[in-house]
Amino acid sequence: MSIESGDVIRLIEQFLKENNLNNTLETLQNETGVSLNTVDDISAFKENILKGRWDAVLTSVEQACVPQDKRVELYEQIIIELAETQDITPARALLRQTEPMEILRTNDPD
Repeated sequence: MSIESGDVIRLIEQFLKENNLNNTLETLQNETGVSLNTVDDISAFKENILKGRWDAVLTSVEQACVPQDKRVELYEQIIIELAETQDITPARALLRQTEPMEILRTNDPD
């Protein structure tokens, strides 16, 4: 029987997450390059998206190590929705002060 080392690391990471050992979890992920990529409660995550609770959604996404192009698309969508609901201040803050939008400005200025 063969077990991949990445699977063993993910199992350890799951244990660390369940026991609120967040610093150790982050260190292990940084040192191994293996991330857990999970959301604690998928139904709560979906509910946050549907209700527009973008702070909770972004927190979950940051913990899950989403690929950069998907993060850019997510931030872009959130900014558009915030602007449509006249929440200009948070939309402007996301647009000007976040890494995904800086990457978008650099790679695709249009």
